[in-house]
Amino acid sequence: MRQIIIVLTLLLAVHVCVGQDSDDDFKELKERKKWSVAISPYAWLAGNATDVGGEKLRQSFNDLSSLTNFGFQMATTARYKRLTATVDWTYAHLASSIDNAVLIVDANVYQVIIDNKIGYIVYDHIKYDEKNVIAGWSIEANIGAKYWLNDINVDYSLLLIENYPIEGQINEKQDWWDLMLGTKTNFILSKSVLLSISGDIGGFGIGNSSQLSWDLNYANTFKVSDLILVTAGYRSFRYNRTDGTGDNELKTKVHAYGPFIGVSFAL
Repeated sequence: MRQIIIVLTLLLAVHVCVGQDSDDDFKELKERKKWSVAISPYAWLAGNATDVGGEKLRQSFNDLSSLTNFGFQMATTARYKRLTATVDWTYAHLASSIDNAVLIVDANVYQVIIDNKIGYIVYDHIKYDEKNVIAGWSIEANIGAKYWLNDINVDYSLLLIENYPIEGQINEKQDWWDLMLGTKTNFILSKSVLLSISGDIGGFGIGNSSQLSWDLNYANTFKVSDLILVTAGYRSFRYNRTDGTGDNELKTKVHAYGPFIGVSFAL
C-alpha cells in the first residue's frame, strides 16, 4: 500500500519552479535601478518518467493534466544591485477515482513546493554599440533550499462479500528540504531578446533530502515593454530519493521534462 501512496504522490512531482527574468536583465549594470521586483506566473507543460519500487511509470503532459483539478505556479524575484532573492511556489491538487462493482477508490493529492533562492551576479559585461548590437553576457551564482510537501488522502471500499464492504482511509504526508546550488548565464541578443542557460544541483542526501537532485533550463525571454516580459523554454528536472528502511525501503527516481512559458510583470 505504501508503494501505491508514493506512486500517487509522484504523479504530481513535475510541478517545479521556473524563475523569470526582469527588465533590468536587458540593461548595463550602471543603468539598472537600485531596487527592482518581478512577479511571474508561469506554466510547465511537462511529461514524467518515474521508476518506483521496480515499477516504471511514463506519463505525458496530457495524462497529468487530465488528473489535475487545480494548479498554480508563480515566482517573485527582488533585486538589489548585484543581489537577487527569489521565492518560487507551486500549489496543485490531483484527484483520481475508481468506481466499479467491486472496488471504489477516491484519491486526492495536495502538493506545495516552495523554492527559496539567493543569487549574486559575479560577472556582468553588457554593452551596446552604435548599431544597438549587444556585446556582453552575465553570470549569476545562487544558493537556496527547496521545500516539498505532499498530502495524500485515499478513501476506498472493497466489496468481496455482498453487503459487507471493507472500507478504509489512508492519510500520509511527505515533506523534505533539498539544499540547491546553481548558476545562471544570460546572453543579450538584442534590446528585446535574452537567452539564458541555468542549472542547479542539490539534495546530497542531507537528512531527509534527496540523494541527488538537478535541474537544467534553457529559456528565451522577449521584452514586450518595460513592464511586461514573456519567457518560453525547455526544462529537464530529476531527483533520486530513498524512503523508509529495511523491508519498507522504497527507492524512487523522477524525471520531468518539457516546455514552459511564463509572463513577468516588472515593477
